[in-house]
Amino acid sequence: MSHTYGDERIAKWLSENDYHPRSPAHGSASCLFLVDDLLHESKVFREAAESGEIVYKEDHNVGTGDSKWNVDLVIGPPKDGIQTEVGSDRPIVEAEPEEVWLAIDAKSVMTEHQKAQRNRQRDINSFADIMHSHYPGAVTGGILLINFADRFKSPLRDEDDITEHDRIDDLVAETVDIFRDIDRAQGKVSPNVDGVGCVVVEHTNMEDDHETQLVTEPPAPQKDDIVQYHEFLEIILDVLEDRWLIGERPDISELAGNSDLRAVLNQQVVDFAKAAHDVGHQISDDDLEGESFDSLNTELSELEAVIDEIERRYLD
Repeated sequence: MSHTYGDERIAKWLSENDYHPRSPAHGSASCLFLVDDLLHESKVFREAAESGEIVYKEDHNVGTGDSKWNVDLVIGPPKDGIQTEVGSDRPIVEAEPEEVWLAIDAKSVMTEHQKAQRNRQRDINSFADIMHSHYPGAVTGGILLINFADRFKSPLRDEDDITEHDRIDDLVAETVDIFRDIDRAQGKVSPNVDGVGCVVVEHTNMEDDHETQLVTEPPAPQKDDIVQYHEFLEIILDVLEDRWLIGERPDISELAGNSDLRAVLNQQVVDFAKAAHDVGHQISDDDLEGESFDSLNTELSELEAVIDEIERRYLD
């Protein structure tokens, strides 16, 4: 049976579902499609899943108390005593992992690209920082959905308020460039993200004559591009297999106590201040946008997670 990869499947999913920036549905779909791709591409991964050596979990909380950090998808060894018998068509069990070997963050840039692209860049960097402060050996990746449609209907705006995307080719190219240039771990145990996959779609979010489709021509990433979805999939699998599934696993006990929280804290303070600055200006103009408010909440949650980790390490 032929396999349809996650980039094609998320385009089809969007054609059948409305996109809403405050809903986790599109991110969940992207993550589950990625799980299926991992199972298809890697015999080692599939055998580990079928034997119950690894499980997956959506919406996994890292940290405790008010500073919990919610991760879209994690994969790792199961906790003792949980049921690991496969009981669905997907040959991997959904269950709580004992530790995190792979963590995925799903984000999107569907409209207002210039503002959103920098927010998503901060999101991915902060996500990798927070994950590595809790699980230094975790392989971290981001899936970024980028819209190529020249018009878009946001459910956060009035019914007749349609956003026109001028220079959409340039905007998408700029967004892809940002995530191509983002600092990467290069296969090392590092606070940087291991890989980012950019999936470019054309989606108006309206019932019109524009069919939602996966964009495969430039400015979408091309074959051998580090941010092209299939290249991203290969990068994530290579690091995950080498670090956790094949041979001797790394000793990360020392790293767990020595992660550079000072650098993480400084960066998160800057990110929070930038988001607060944007919201403050919009309040002054009496024109607060839902996406800016959501970004402020995200940055606050990330800052609280860093503070919680500092307290756990040094004051408990």
